[in-house]
Amino acid sequence: MEKIVTELKDCFILETKRFGDERGYFESVTKEQLEELGFKGIYQISNSKSGKGIVRGLHFQKDPYCQAKVVRCHRGAVIDVVVDIRKDSPSYGKHVAVELTPENGRMLYVPRGFAHGFVSLTDDTLFEYYVDNKYMPRMEDGILWNDPELGIDWEGIFKKYDITNPVLSAKDQARNTLAESNIEFLRHEKKYLITGYKGQLGYDIARELIERGETNILAIDKDEMDITDRDQVMKIVKDFHPDVIFHCAAWTAVDKAEEMEDLVYQVNVEGTKNLTDASIEVGAKLVYISTDYVFDGLKDGLYKEDDEANPKSVYGKTKFLGEEEVRRNPNHFIARISWVFGINGKNFIKTMLDLSEKYDELKVVNDQIGSPTYTVDLAKLLVEMAQTDKYGTYHVNNDGYCSWAEFAQYIMESNGKKTKINFVSTEDYYEGKDMSKIAYRPRNSRLDKSKLVENGFEMLPDWKDATDRYCKELKKSFRK
Repeated sequence: MEKIVTELKDCFILETKRFGDERGYFESVTKEQLEELGFKGIYQISNSKSGKGIVRGLHFQKDPYCQAKVVRCHRGAVIDVVVDIRKDSPSYGKHVAVELTPENGRMLYVPRGFAHGFVSLTDDTLFEYYVDNKYMPRMEDGILWNDPELGIDWEGIFKKYDITNPVLSAKDQARNTLAESNIEFLRHEKKYLITGYKGQLGYDIARELIERGETNILAIDKDEMDITDRDQVMKIVKDFHPDVIFHCAAWTAVDKAEEMEDLVYQVNVEGTKNLTDASIEVGAKLVYISTDYVFDGLKDGLYKEDDEANPKSVYGKTKFLGEEEVRRNPNHFIARISWVFGINGKNFIKTMLDLSEKYDELKVVNDQIGSPTYTVDLAKLLVEMAQTDKYGTYHVNNDGYCSWAEFAQYIMESNGKKTKINFVSTEDYYEGKDMSKIAYRPRNSRLDKSKLVENGFEMLPDWKDATDRYCKELKKSFRK
């Protein structure tokens, strides 16, 4: 395969070597050849059919679903147009226009961070796209096809190919110019630092980033970086210089926290302070994982993000103080979560399934209400959120609410377990135990998630759906 350099940095015309005779020809491109260009691998193959004069573009998908494409024309002909919209690129705002036909055999490699479009030159054009990331309709975007600042000679193209009436969708005719668009694409690969990597959420954030094609990830746990060691934190963060920090490390053993307040304070407050200072130092966005325990659970309705915090446990108090530290970084996201379950650690679902093998009946509290949350769903949203500038505090849980007892009962029923769940009050569950060693649990952990939708994010799926998908993943991991 010959790689022809264009005026746009990292964008190439591709010409394969054809082997043929009177019967036709054969050509091929290898996975390794495409990967050398920066293509992450084929996620999807798409085709479009267009009549003469139809203009499609200029399109892209927003991060973290930005796509690189290898495009070609299988029938007919197109003038393919791409624009570099990566703000740190030497060819930012410039474009190339390339004729693609089955006869010339050319393909075009369109990297991530480019706007792409074409005009069909014939009545029956078949155009093919090899795409390296998931198609996500709500992340679709584009810039105005005839933005005068781009300098695309559409008039000359139409005249040359006898196109008198170009046809565009209403959406493409109404898009913003490049100057009007709020686009964060950069040429340099973003760097991500994840603390608490060995935990459920940290593990799934790393998995999600890798699935999206990210490779510059520093995923560490306390063995590699003690967040209470300020000097170590500053050195690691400065050396790596991340664009985004996902701070998942925390003391989460809520009952033990009641007996070790000083140590918990060091981890959840001082550790978070160190990481916040480091994030400010390098200009990184900071994503902090908080908890429903910042509320006392006494409110009748749903808790909104701006409701007054009133934590009653050591864990809740230290996590809220951590929030206050994080707010010193203006580029922060605080995600309050609850009842988390993921593949890489202990959680309520695993505990219930284990106990179902030993007991015919279990007592589970029925007066604590909240939202079970799957770390796979949570990670997808947090990675998406980190690509935006919609900073602030969010409640991020799977949709719907239930009690722990209802959660347990659903786990048993959906997994074909016969163990009976006895619904009990919190007081009955802890009867006879030393309550000085038991952390306060909010009875009402129903968090209002409407702020997500108001800011353009999707609600997480229903908790029952999330539970079903997690249990399937759990069974697969057992088989391995």
